[in-house]
Amino acid sequence: MLQGLQGLLRGIERAGLDEGDVYRQERLYRAAPARGHRRGLLECPICGYSATRFRRFGLAGRRNAQCPRCGSLERHRFLWMYLTAHGRLLNRRLRVLHTAPEPCLEPRLRGRPNLRYRSIDRFNPFADLSADLTAIPLPDASVDLVISCHVLEHIPDHRAAMRELARVLRPGGQAIVMVPNDDRPVTEEGADVASPAERMRRFGHPYHYRNYGLDILDFLAEAGLPAHRVSSKRFLTGHKRRRFRINRNDLFHCCRPR
Repeated sequence: MLQGLQGLLRGIERAGLDEGDVYRQERLYRAAPARGHRRGLLECPICGYSATRFRRFGLAGRRNAQCPRCGSLERHRFLWMYLTAHGRLLNRRLRVLHTAPEPCLEPRLRGRPNLRYRSIDRFNPFADLSADLTAIPLPDASVDLVISCHVLEHIPDHRAAMRELARVLRPGGQAIVMVPNDDRPVTEEGADVASPAERMRRFGHPYHYRNYGLDILDFLAEAGLPAHRVSSKRFLTGHKRRRFRINRNDLFHCCRPR
């Protein structure tokens, strides 16, 4: 999740900027400071900030999407509420691998004394491990919990990345995976599309290679990560979704077989 990507979009499409050219810019990882917001009925469950409105975010300018303090988006708030609702996910002594660590989540996970936390990213200069998810520099079965939110759609060979996530998980280890998805039966694939402008047209983002469908469960299972789908609409009441500004989102709770 990057700050200011929309302002770069025209240059990305016109100049065909490589993903690394954009994602290595340190300023994009820092949330803008909150200002001019009165306390109100909306609340961020991650940082506790409340306001009468949240910031717009996204290439389409979603209303009330971004927390003005920590920068969290709807998917991050759903993910955090799911993680904290399941004591076995964060309250035990666990080795955690966090892919493409979001600034709103990373300090809260790293600060938990029971977690041996490591982050991994290809471009983020602040990550613990600088590597591609298709070649994770960790031993087999060395991680208890993987957290991966909106990363796999950026990887041309996403099946290789899923296999690597399964490899580093211990038997019985768990992974919480989120991707842009809908109820189409088959994923719209574009791993061979080289143009950021064409990917923007097809997938709504210059650095996405696919729009996932229901077969995301098949991809995960084939990689060794059988999963069940958790919908924000079923997990949270309408009141909580409105209060915490959480839209229609899914996450996939995976477990590596013992």
